[in-house]
Parts: sequence; structure tokens; C-alpha cells
Amino acid sequence: MKIMVEIIQHLKPGGIEKLVFDIMRLQESNIEVYIVALEGEKSVCLAHWPILKRYQERLIFLDKQPGFKLVTVRRLRKVLMSLDTNIIHTHHIGPLLYGVMATLRLTNIQHIHTEHDVWHLLDNKQLQMTKLMLRLNHITLVADAATVGTQLTRVLGRGVAPVTILNGIDTEKFSPSLNHKRYKYRSRVFKIGCAARLVTEKSLDILIKAVADIPNVELYIAGDGPEKQNLTNLVQELDLSTKVKFIGYTDDMVGFYHQLDLFVLTSSNEGLPLSILEAQSCNVPVVCSDVGAVHEGVCKQTGHLIKLNTVNEFHVAIQAQMKRRTEHYPRNFITKHFDIRMMIKAYNQLIKE
Repeated sequence: MKIMVEIIQHLKPGGIEKLVFDIMRLQESNIEVYIVALEGEKSVCLAHWPILKRYQERLIFLDKQPGFKLVTVRRLRKVLMSLDTNIIHTHHIGPLLYGVMATLRLTNIQHIHTEHDVWHLLDNKQLQMTKLMLRLNHITLVADAATVGTQLTRVLGRGVAPVTILNGIDTEKFSPSLNHKRYKYRSRVFKIGCAARLVTEKSLDILIKAVADIPNVELYIAGDGPEKQNLTNLVQELDLSTKVKFIGYTDDMVGFYHQLDLFVLTSSNEGLPLSILEAQSCNVPVVCSDVGAVHEGVCKQTGHLIKLNTVNEFHVAIQAQMKRRTEHYPRNFITKHFDIRMMIKAYNQLIKE
């Protein structure tokens, strides 16, 4: 039995957090997975994400405060040694830093690090820190999409050659609804959805404005975050309270996708987001801003990519999607390329004997 520890910044419902949860839940029987969150407390996390309660004995919280904390390095090192850890898997720069520091001179622990986007490396401080960490330890670097891998090589230097392992979702869980009938133009209300943290880089104001003048449409936004009040104010200003609904965080994402006719992502920055994979796995077509590696995860026969992240572009694309007729379904594309069981097998092939 090998012990793998997934190290993340925090355990709040989000893309990376859902990914590591599924890795823990679906990992092969010869590998036991624990999750270490640098920030936060277990009780708060379980209150916000109740499904984790059944796995709480494998969740560890270090309750790190803002700024670099040497005590967190010591606590993480102690946790890794007490678990007799064989592999750590870090995500993004904070966990990379603490993972490297906590395993210095612990040659029996293999370090795999996944980068999920590159835009944060435009900050020179984060770029130089990442370069330093990659030099300090022998780290297997993974990109979650081919586009991310190419960008990493460009910004980190030609000597960096990340392995590409595509993000995966549980396609058995995210399956199509048996009851949802395909939309026929003007036959009923057309339901649009988006699931995201309510932060500025998701550009949800563009989506709200894009649907404002489209008749017979409802928009459902799942998620929470610091921009919620600003977005709520915008909805009120545009008199869209009956058209735009904020449903907050939901454990039942499958049920959320099942009610939709279209999923829309208006982000200004992304890697390869899980939400568009989940929606398409449920046979919901997507309209997305063409940023990061999003294009790799969109079924070309049913989806639409927006080059210019503007209200008008999304407005036109949504109306075109409402009128679109196709015999194709996006699920086959997702099951072929983005099933999490394939992803887990690919990561396991990196593990040294």
C-alpha cells in the first residue's frame, strides 16, 4: 500500500478541490489518498461541503494564516512523516512551496506537481519562486492540458518539459438526464447555467448583460464568492430579478446540469475548467470564452468558442445556440478524453516503484 498526499491551498468547493476529492474517492485500491489543506479548519469546511464528512478521517487542515509561515512547513513535514508518505501531489504555487520545503532531504518521498493554468506566472515574483522550487527538488511537473504545457515551457524555459495529463471528471456520475427534452426554439423557457466562484475573473457581469434582452430565457448561477453583492446589484439595476437566479453552492451539481439547455462560461482567465466537462458529460452544450486551455475541452460539433469576451459576442452566440439543430451530443467527446479514471491511471504511471 502506497500513501499519496494531495496538498492544496484550501478545501472550498471549486475545480481543483473537486478534482483532488475525486482522486481520493476513486483512486486504485493499492494507493491510499489523504488531502492536506494549508488553510482553513475542518469544522468550517465540513459545514460548507457536507459530502466530505464520510471521508473526514483522511482530511487534514493546517489552518495557515496569511503570509509565509515556517510553522506550517514544520507541521506539514510532521504530517507527511507520520503518514509514512510515498508521494505528494501539489497544486499551484502555495502548495508547491510548502511541499518542497517540507520534503527537503526526504528522498523517499516523490513529488508530483500539477499546474492548472499559467496566467498567475505573469507575476514575476510567482514566476521566480516557481523556478526556484522546481530546481530545489526533483519534481515531476504535470500540465493539465496541452496548451498549459506549451505555455509552461515558454515561461519557465526550454529545459522544462511537463507531462500533459488532461483533467478528468467522473463521467459515471455526470451522466445525461433521462427526462430533460431537447429544446425546440420558442417552445418553452430556455435555461442557461453557469457554475463558478463569484470572482472578477469569471466576468459574470458579461453573462448577465448578455441575456438581459433575450426573451424567454432564464439564467441560473451556481456558486458563491466576493463578487456576489456586486452581481446582485447589477441584476437589480437591470431589473432582471425574475430572469437571473443565484442559487449559491449546491451539492447536487448533476441535478443542476440536468435542468439546463446551455452552459455558458465567460471567464477572462482559465486553465481547463471542470465545469464545462461536467456539463457536456450531461449532454449540455457549452458557449465559452476562448481563453487558456478551454478550447481543448469544448466539443467542436456542439459547442461555441468566443474570441472576443464582450457582451455582444455572447449575446449573439446564445441566440444562435437557441436556434441550433444538431444530431450530435457532447458526452461522447468527454467520455473519450476526460474521464477521471483515465486521468488517475495516467498519474499512477508516474509513481516510482
